[in-house]
Amino acid sequence: YKSKIIKSETKDWVMGNEYYKKYIEQLMEINRGDNKRPILLFHVCCGACSIYPLISIVDLFKIKIFFTNSNIYPYEEFNRRLNALKKHVEFVNKTFSADIEVIVDEYDYESFKMDLIPYKDEKEGMHRCKICIYKRMKRLFLYARSNNIHYVSTVMSISRNKDTNYLNEIGKALEKDFKDIEFIYTDFKKNDGQDLGVEISKLEEIYRQDYCGCEFSKINQ
Repeated sequence: YKSKIIKSETKDWVMGNEYYKKYIEQLMEINRGDNKRPILLFHVCCGACSIYPLISIVDLFKIKIFFTNSNIYPYEEFNRRLNALKKHVEFVNKTFSADIEVIVDEYDYESFKMDLIPYKDEKEGMHRCKICIYKRMKRLFLYARSNNIHYVSTVMSISRNKDTNYLNEIGKALEKDFKDIEFIYTDFKKNDGQDLGVEISKLEEIYRQDYCGCEFSKINQ
C-alpha cells in the first residue's frame, strides 16, 4: 500500500491547488526538523475516509485521532463507523509499527442538530453541511488547545462530496482564534486518494457507508 501511495503522491504534486501546495510545503518544513515526529490531532469522520490519509502521513506524525462526530445519526451508525475506524487503525499500527491512538469525543446528537434544523430541507453541501463541518472543526481546535497539541487537521477533504476549499478556509479562520495551533492544509482527493482508499477498503473489508451521517441527508436521499 505505502509504495503505491508514495508513487501517487509524487507524480504531479506541483500541479495541485493552492491548499495542496501549502500542504506539501508544510510537510517539507516539518520534515526538516530534528527527526522527532510531532503530534497531530487528526479529525476522522469514519473508517472509510481514514484509509488513504492515515497511510499517507503515518511516517510523518505521531497521530492522535479525534473522533468528534455528533452529526452522525443514529447512534448505531456512529458506533459502526467508529468500529470501522478502529479496525483500520489496528491494521496501520501493525503494518507500519505505528502507535495511533483513537480519542472518542462525547456523542451529543440532540444538541448538535439544533443549529442544523433551520436548514434541514436543503440539499447536501449547502449551509447545513457548512455549519456541521465548522462545529466539528472547532471541537478539534478546542481539544488541541486543552491538551497542548500544536498541529491539527481533518481527513474530510478525501471526499468528493466535501468542498476542500471550504474545509481549508475554516481551518485557516480557526487558526486566528487559536493562535497556538497550526492547521495542516489538505486535499486528500489529489492523486487518486479516494480511489486508493476504496481499493484498500475492499481488501481490508472496511465498512463503507452510503450517506454522510446526517439525519437530514439520509431523509432527503
